Amino acid sequence: MSTSQTSPFFSRNAAPQNDNPLSAQGRFGRLSLIAWSGFLNLITFFSTLALSLFLGIFNFSTYSLENNILQTFLSVAGLGFWVIFLLYFYFSFVIVIRRLHDLNKSGWLLLLLFIPLINFLMAIYILLASGTAGLNQYGGPRATPVWEKILAWLMIILFVLSFMASGSLISYMMGTGELETPQEVIQKGTEYF
Repeated sequence: MSTSQTSPFFSRNAAPQNDNPLSAQGRFGRLSLIAWSGFLNLITFFSTLALSLFLGIFNFSTYSLENNILQTFLSVAGLGFWVIFLLYFYFSFVIVIRRLHDLNKSGWLLLLLFIPLINFLMAIYILLASGTAGLNQYGGPRATPVWEKILAWLMIILFVLSFMASGSLISYMMGTGELETPQEVIQKGTEYF
């Protein structure tokens, strides 16, 4: 029996391990997943905005993008955007792998997120399933720090509020006639047939 699988009752208390949240080793609970995903999205948003302002792609006074944005992404200046996006995807994968470890699943199940329809079901499973209560093959459960709990709940509240605001906006636009109802879209789309 390896030392990672021995019962804590029969062994000495192990020294607390330094858990690096940006490493694929270890586990993340549900709130840690939400907090780190939110933190990663905020960092990516602000770094992309800062780089856009620095390169002159985005203009704050007109809130518009430059016309040649595709040429910027293909130029040397666009290398900064590619670095930001690659780091974003890498750390997103690390966060999901740690969450899968909490569910006592292999990180390779991450590849299911690239299959249409299955990715939706997998994302719900990763977000809602409860992790292993005690030790599993990836170690002991990780305690969620207070700042992660606060950030996770802020992200949840922000998601609910944005969902409600989007619904209200769509309802308002349908009521004023600015947006067609689904029945009107179907009628206009099928009148040629």
